[in-house]
Order: sequence, then structure tokens, then C-alpha cells
Amino acid sequence: MKVKDVMRTSVVVLPQNSTLKDVLDQFLKHHLDSLPVIDAAQRVVGYITIDDLVDILLPRYHEILRDFSALEDKGQLVSLFSEAFAGLDTHHEKLILAADIMCTAIHWVSQDDSLLEAASSLQTQNYERLPVVDKDGKLVGLISDFEVILALLRGSSVLSSEQRAASR
Repeated sequence: MKVKDVMRTSVVVLPQNSTLKDVLDQFLKHHLDSLPVIDAAQRVVGYITIDDLVDILLPRYHEILRDFSALEDKGQLVSLFSEAFAGLDTHHEKLILAADIMCTAIHWVSQDDSLLEAASSLQTQNYERLPVVDKDGKLVGLISDFEVILALLRGSSVLSSEQRAASR
């Protein structure tokens, strides 16, 4: 089975010249955890994850969560979260572009790859989903562990029912 047989084809994308505000708006509006970035020819040029946004907007987030129990006991948690979540001002939101924060060192999945190749890419790159491209590098969908596992489970249940019928 190929990636194109199970990938999601409805994908929210952003052009690489989108502002940080545009990026945030799309993440919030569509409840996303990642977002492909495309150029004018619809080719994938980058990928933005929620972790990329955390690094920019909430740089102390992981530190605060790590120290949560100690901070809670001392009553400092509210003030630290207020400072950490202050975010950027409107001026900065327009200066930072998607191209500035996207990851470009990512290997896209081809629509003609096998599901196991896609699963390997997902695991190797430690992403929950990856953009799927055609032979010209144009975005055609997204693939995640979810789609791969469901397809494999469907395939194994078909095999096991066929095997049961053959053994009768």
C-alpha cells in the first residue's frame, strides 16, 4: 500500500511570507500542531510545529513546567507564567515571517512511498505527521502515524480473516 492511498488530502498551509500573526491565527483557528509552509509554486519549503512556536513565544514554558511543584509551593507560579506568556508585541508579530521560524531540514514523504517507508521517516525525524509531496515537490497531503497504523491494522485484519478462511 502506498502513502497516496491513506494520506490526508485536506491540508491547511501557509505561504513562506506569512507573518507570525498569520501563523498563530492558523494554528488557533484550525487547532493544529504543525503546518506546512509552501512557496508560490505550491512546493513545500518548510514545516512549523507547535514546539517551534513555544520556543519563540513561550521560551520558558518547559522550564516552568519542570519546576512546577517547587514554584507552586512558593507561590511564584502565577508571576512566572504571566511573564513567560506575555508574547510579542504587534510590531514583532509583523516582522517575523513563517520563513524565519520554519524548519527546512525535514525530509518530505513522497506520495509513492510505501507505508513502511513513511512510518520510518516519521520515526526517524520524530514528527507525528509529515507533508506528502508529488514528484515535483508540490504538497498533496499529510501522513501521520495514525493513518499508517490504521492502514496496517486494516491490512492485518484482512490477512487474518483470509488466513482463518484458508485454514478451514
